[in-house]
Amino acid sequence: MRGVALLLVGLLVFAPAVSACETEAANALVGKFPSPTGISPDKDESIRETTRLAGIGHETARYMLWRVLSGEQFTELEIAQEIDRAMEENGSNPEWKSFDTIVASGANGAIPHGDPENNGAGPTFVQVGDVVVVDLGARVNDWVSDVTRSYIVGPTTNETIIEVYMAVYDAQNLTFPVIEAGTPAWLPDDIARTHIEEQGYGEYFIHSLGHGFGICVHEPPLLSGGTDDPLFGLSYNEQPLAVWDAITIEPGIYLDGWFGVRIEDDFLVNQEGHEFLTESLPRDLDWFMIEIGDYEPLEWHTGESLIEEESMISEVLPSPVSGLESILLLTLVGVAFHRRNEDESLIEYE
Repeated sequence: MRGVALLLVGLLVFAPAVSACETEAANALVGKFPSPTGISPDKDESIRETTRLAGIGHETARYMLWRVLSGEQFTELEIAQEIDRAMEENGSNPEWKSFDTIVASGANGAIPHGDPENNGAGPTFVQVGDVVVVDLGARVNDWVSDVTRSYIVGPTTNETIIEVYMAVYDAQNLTFPVIEAGTPAWLPDDIARTHIEEQGYGEYFIHSLGHGFGICVHEPPLLSGGTDDPLFGLSYNEQPLAVWDAITIEPGIYLDGWFGVRIEDDFLVNQEGHEFLTESLPRDLDWFMIEIGDYEPLEWHTGESLIEEESMISEVLPSPVSGLESILLLTLVGVAFHRRNEDESLIEYE
């Protein structure tokens, strides 16, 4: 135990990237620091897989919210648990999570990390009309992802909700051209923040634009425009983005007591500029608004769910009949039909 403590102290002193991870100190105390098996070398490919699993998590989240729109009742925690189940069934490490999945509905969504007393997803029932912030990540071969989408349970014409969502969406899009090696870490934040300020919501963008990730979900660089905005031990970083960086871009607007919106995507910085890891996961206004016609009951499945449900259905439905059984069945139907005609003839005669 003393050796683990000394290792932890040494890493905290000599490796700022590790000290930035808010969960790693706890992992050290149970022998999981920095990894139970040693850090796997296949970083980029592992992170690509974690973002694919994060996509499954968000597909699950959206479908669960559609079920709320369809009349079912689920708490934030129940939805978070279903998200975790889907990601883990498809390969995410169930023993060493990226972080606790956040499902923050209504006023809880105005808190960047959701219900603070319940690790981001608590006993609050999600309601029709809620804006819901879902922040999740997977872990594969020691490496993590961190992806956020916001949804509204049912379509809306509320001008403020639509305006806030589009302000965040457009602010994020404006940063993409500068995500490349050599860009100062503060520049994307400055671009996104300027746009949100121009839309009138500057005071409601209350955190940095993004951060690095890898073994930990929060690592340098911090994509921040100021020195007074630390994030889980990260401090202001003027060094340029580098080709080995994995970063998030996650602008957000939070209206206290009402709702919040955050959109977060993952990128690998490379020699060509960047790889947009989560590009295939929708984030437009149509994806944000969940409508009753988006899914059909039992239409959507992940992993082995479809196989399991088909198996359940086969237990209820009769097995296909053989050729001989078909002949016998047709004979019985013919006899019954003939007798029925005879009975009807007798009734008419009487």
